[in-house]
Amino acid sequence: MRTGSPEGLLLVDKPEGLTSFRVVEVVRRWLGGGTVGHGGTLDPFATGLLPVLVGRRVTREASRLLGGDKEYRMTLRFGCETDTGDWCGRVAGAAGAPWPSPERIESVLGRFVGEVVQEAPAFSALKHRGRPLYWYARRGIAVHKPPLRVRIDRLDLLEYLPPDAVFAVTCGKGAYMRVLGRDLARAAGSLGHLVALRRLRVAGFRVEDAVPWWRLQAGGAAEVLRNLRAVGAGLEDDG
Repeated sequence: MRTGSPEGLLLVDKPEGLTSFRVVEVVRRWLGGGTVGHGGTLDPFATGLLPVLVGRRVTREASRLLGGDKEYRMTLRFGCETDTGDWCGRVAGAAGAPWPSPERIESVLGRFVGEVVQEAPAFSALKHRGRPLYWYARRGIAVHKPPLRVRIDRLDLLEYLPPDAVFAVTCGKGAYMRVLGRDLARAAGSLGHLVALRRLRVAGFRVEDAVPWWRLQAGGAAEVLRNLRAVGAGLEDDG
């Protein structure tokens, strides 16, 4: 086993406005290079748990370490749909008041629990010919991808102050919350987009155990190393 280079799992509480790629890029720079990756893209407008994997052996085990369910809290605003599915996009359609009733919203939730088919969102990191779909979308190039089959285990309405509804979601790998919000709004007889999204859990890791990004910025490499979790058990040496 090689020694000397840092490796492990860093749990980051990502703030709004920062891309997952940027978090990885900065952590890599702080550590002076090496292999750094993340355990699942978190949209720039979203906040919450972003697992960062440090070291080649650890990044190669991302699926084993982080392959469990994910948990989110999302806020859906009824009234208009955007091309990105969140507040960062351009308005693509408007419905306006009257807003769906709580009873109407509750009545459609069951349609989205279990195995669900989702359209691949145009503004996503899903790859097509080596490039993420958002690369094509920003250039006005339409790309057709086959629908995705994803699993939603829990979808509960927590709070409703029209036009905003807050939901708790537990899901499997690959589920897009922006698509879920859009489809849910349509099913309720309206249009909608996400105005807030927070990832609370990835597999057995929770956001309560993550390091706020501002703290990492203040401490740099020392703070990263202080919060790096050892995950060496069961990892194969790469030579």
